[in-house]
Amino acid sequence: MAPTLSEARMAGRALQARRLRIWTQSPTCAACGRLTSYPAGFELDHRVPLHQGGPDTDENCQVLCNGADGCHGKKTAQDLGHRPKRGA
Repeated sequence: MAPTLSEARMAGRALQARRLRIWTQSPTCAACGRLTSYPAGFELDHRVPLHQGGPDTDENCQVLCNGADGCHGKKTAQDLGHRPKRGA
């Protein structure tokens, strides 16, 4: 039986180690190039979302800036099929 999404997804210390490892390799947002701060200035994003079959691996992860106008929120909305707000 295949693991469920929650069983397959990395968490805890392993996730924190991955966040530091990937941020250390490239501390800038993969979408806009903005320099991000560790640990709260970015989200670790899956290039191919897990719900679309992407693997939970370092190679499928990237740093995206967060915040009110951050790239992570925009990409997440796009991944879920949401349209951008008018005038945005």
